Amino acid sequence: MTSRNKIERQITYTMDAALFLLVRRGATTLNLSRCQGLTCLPESLGQLAALTTLNLSECHALTGLPESIGQLVALATLYLYDCRALTGLPESLGRLTALNILDLRFCVRLTGLPESLGQLAALTTLNLHGGCHSLTGLPESLGQLAALTTLKLTWCSVLAKLPDSLGQLTALRTLDLFGCEALTGLPESLGQLAALTSHWVNWRR
Repeated sequence: MTSRNKIERQITYTMDAALFLLVRRGATTLNLSRCQGLTCLPESLGQLAALTTLNLSECHALTGLPESIGQLVALATLYLYDCRALTGLPESLGRLTALNILDLRFCVRLTGLPESLGQLAALTTLNLHGGCHSLTGLPESLGQLAALTTLKLTWCSVLAKLPDSLGQLTALRTLDLFGCEALTGLPESLGQLAALTSHWVNWRR
């Protein structure tokens, strides 16, 4: 076992112990922002049944989330701002039926979102603002987000297409596509967004 593996194993053991204490205390908030050496989270994270806010902002080495995150049924806010190594999210994300805010700003290596995204019935804000430069598309299930009011895709520079299901977002009020340089057009269903009051669209083609 390399010295690095030993260190990572020790960190995982220490975090498991800390999470055990949080479970016993019924913690509602877990703030791990700016833990810049953190590469992963233990599966025991899912035991924090009372958790409503999880802040992982600026965890620059974090590559993914455990499948057990889907067990956090009370989670309302998930901050993943500037998680530069994050490439994807688990399908279990769809089980977070209380989630209101999903913040993925500056997740520069994020290539896509799981199809289970559409199961987030309470989601009001999906923020991919500011340079998700690896995001190539959005799942068709996006249209199932009946509560979504804000969708920010600013500077998603390789996003070439929006799903046709976009028009099903009947509660959507804000749509930001500024700097989406690879977009070649908008879906016909855009005209069905009756609640839309603010939109920014800018691309070079």
